[in-house]
Amino acid sequence: MDKKSIAAVILCAGKGTRMNDDSKNKVCFDCAGIPVIRRIIANMRQGGVDKFVIVVGHQAQTVMDCLAGEKGVVFAYQKDQRGTGHAARCGLDALADLGFTGRSLVAMGDKIVAPEVIAGLIAKSETAEAVWGVQPVEANPSGGRVVVRLNKPYGVVEWADVAYQSLAGHAPGKWADLLSSLGLNAKKSAKVLERAARIAPAGKVTLCGRDFTATELRAVPYANAGLYCFDVQAALAALDNCQADNAQGEIYLTDTLEQFAAKGKVKLLEIQRAEDMLTFSTKVELRDMSRFFLRSASEYLEDIKSGAWASRLRQIYGDSSAGQAERYASLLEVFLSRNGDRKVLLTRSPGRVNLMGRHIDHRGGCTNVMTIDRDTVMVVSPRHDDTVAIANLDDNYPSAEFSISQCLELGGGAGDWLGYLESPSVVSALASSRGHWVNYVKSAVLRFQKAVDFPLCGMDIVATGNIPVAAGLSSSSAIVVATAEAVTGLNCLNLSQRAFIDLCGEGEWFVGSRGGAGDHAAMKCGQQGAITQLLFKPFSVGMTIPFSSDYAVIVADSCQQAKKSEGSKDTFNAKVATYEFAFMLLRKLYPQRGWREFRELAEVKPQTDIYRMLKQIPEHATRKELLELLPTQGERLQKLFATHADPKRYDLRAVSLYGISECARASLFGQFLEKGDYAQLGEMMKISHDGDRIVRRRYSDETLEKLAKAEAPVWRECGSYLCSTARIDELCDFLNKTKGVLGSSLVGAGLGGSVIALARADCAEAAIAALNKEFYDKHGLPHSAHVYRPGAGSMTL
Repeated sequence: MDKKSIAAVILCAGKGTRMNDDSKNKVCFDCAGIPVIRRIIANMRQGGVDKFVIVVGHQAQTVMDCLAGEKGVVFAYQKDQRGTGHAARCGLDALADLGFTGRSLVAMGDKIVAPEVIAGLIAKSETAEAVWGVQPVEANPSGGRVVVRLNKPYGVVEWADVAYQSLAGHAPGKWADLLSSLGLNAKKSAKVLERAARIAPAGKVTLCGRDFTATELRAVPYANAGLYCFDVQAALAALDNCQADNAQGEIYLTDTLEQFAAKGKVKLLEIQRAEDMLTFSTKVELRDMSRFFLRSASEYLEDIKSGAWASRLRQIYGDSSAGQAERYASLLEVFLSRNGDRKVLLTRSPGRVNLMGRHIDHRGGCTNVMTIDRDTVMVVSPRHDDTVAIANLDDNYPSAEFSISQCLELGGGAGDWLGYLESPSVVSALASSRGHWVNYVKSAVLRFQKAVDFPLCGMDIVATGNIPVAAGLSSSSAIVVATAEAVTGLNCLNLSQRAFIDLCGEGEWFVGSRGGAGDHAAMKCGQQGAITQLLFKPFSVGMTIPFSSDYAVIVADSCQQAKKSEGSKDTFNAKVATYEFAFMLLRKLYPQRGWREFRELAEVKPQTDIYRMLKQIPEHATRKELLELLPTQGERLQKLFATHADPKRYDLRAVSLYGISECARASLFGQFLEKGDYAQLGEMMKISHDGDRIVRRRYSDETLEKLAKAEAPVWRECGSYLCSTARIDELCDFLNKTKGVLGSSLVGAGLGGSVIALARADCAEAAIAALNKEFYDKHGLPHSAHVYRPGAGSMTL
């Protein structure tokens, strides 16, 4: 035996059915941000292991993908699940085939073992053919019982077999109740009962020539920990003698202990501390296990004050990292003063600007986004109840708390999210708290709770933010996304990027608007120094293109707020409904086209057909006229009407042409950016804003026919969406005439907020100085224009 060579066989072939999630093997689920299997391997490396055989079966590819890049790892495939002995055999055979002659740990893929325990197991194996990890029964009540008398191990009896033998002397009619009292689950109980019906239990088990009664077995103080260290050849020989004559009809690895005990070649290692062996079978257990890996608020604070976080903050904020350490330290200090030194997560979500692709993400159009160096940051600690308590460093954001379950009860049992939002009690409760920032926290928490099959934990949150409010930079959505990062991290939700974004977008419907998930996608997917193109319906991340340092983005706040919680939501929702009405009419007129998403209208060839198609729908329509035009769509129309106050008429052609042309511009934007044609980008921004100006444009039959005959490129048309304001139009006009500015447009949903301008970097500060003098001072407004560079997206730190 090579005393210096240590390997590990990790059993990861099981189905993990109690997770109720078959998207990947259970060992691939994140635990406090790191997949379980990677935590297992990292701890084993620290304990002295450098070779790994991963036994895979169910969802094998997800395990292999998860471990891509891990050194010293090979895989063994277990085609059929025939028990832990068979699984271990697959891994040990692989080691033998590789010519390995030393000692190997055998461990389960759902147990994270402390490095000290691994090292102790290896040390004991130097003088034994097998070392068995054991725990106090209290720590593992369903584990197999390791039978020891006078410090001598005799063997292991699986708990299902202890339960089987415990049936002896009891009437069959009492068996099911007895198994239930012993804590056996339904699946194992069924197998035990089936076996007992065939073969009457004897009430005892023989180990190493000694009989042990069921009563004695139930009194055993040690449970098998599922952690072993074997001489590989000795283990293979022992497995040759194992049979499947047990309550579950499987080959038990634990049956080898009796063989090693008979030779006096086994030692036990007691694992006393619960935190030295963490295990999980369900999502709740995974969540609870993850808390062992969270750091305390004081540890974060010490790292920040010592400068250990300096490089990390530079990665996030780039040239704007100065002052961030003090900001984070202040946030942590307030958390400590309010909540004490507890385990926490830090999450953040930046503001965003959309250079091109406004008002179309919910129509399936793409956006061209950059995240900025202003953000919302939260310190979040898990609670043992379902209360979410929030506080903010800014006194303008009052503290509040709510119970997750009580909030959901307001929905009166509504099954889906929309049904919940439309329930009278929820509508009334929201109306009474309109404008409170707690609603954006609720947006994330309640939507995510609706989407998962176990109760989310409560949280204590202390937040701070420096994104200008109601300036079109999505400060409210940043609260939603930062909260969602906390919910996801603390509960180990293991969501795909797409699911996370969709839930954030749907969650924000809670505050009343019915927009898409474009802002949330931008925040989640943004990258330092680049513009990211996001595609919707279905969601995917398109091109990520570096943003030239020769250019800059100026964001100029109009100092007019557009609050979604107030009347502007009616306007937003009416525009969305107008898209829907026009699309319904066009699909009715052209069923052969098979359109599924509005954006497909921008793909019609030749483009002259687009103008002529729009001629076939009314220029505008009232609600009554829409009901007459779409007689089979009454229920759908009424639901859309209910999202907003009646605008008296819907500008079907003007709004549709804006959306179609914006979809075309957004699609082309990435190509021009990649070519470095920033002048063309600026021109696109001007055209886009023209469609948002408060000048109502008409699209009569004659106008559309002229466009068709002229073969006018659709992306150069602007339509009429009417979400600007007089002040924003004035801002854009001023910037467009300023030296070095290539183009400008409204940013965000509109009806207030900010203007975004693309400028040459060497002219940006002069442009801002001119703005300060000729615009802000003129109107008696604070200087509110700044240069932004692309920063990092949302994250858990």
